[in-house]
Amino acid sequence: MKELPEVGDEVEGNGRRAIVTDIHQGVYLLRRGSRVWPAPDPAGLRVIRTRAQRIESGDFQ
Repeated sequence: MKELPEVGDEVEGNGRRAIVTDIHQGVYLLRRGSRVWPAPDPAGLRVIRTRAQRIESGDFQ
């Protein structure tokens, strides 16, 4: 079984990249810039970089 993304992961779905900003009652919220939207198919999201990888590369500085 494929693992679902976690908060802080950079993901790709429907040809768009975004960051998982929150998971609330099973709804995955994605952010790109100032735009936030619910993921229509969390299982269809592909993790590009995990939160740990993003921290390691300095994304949070």
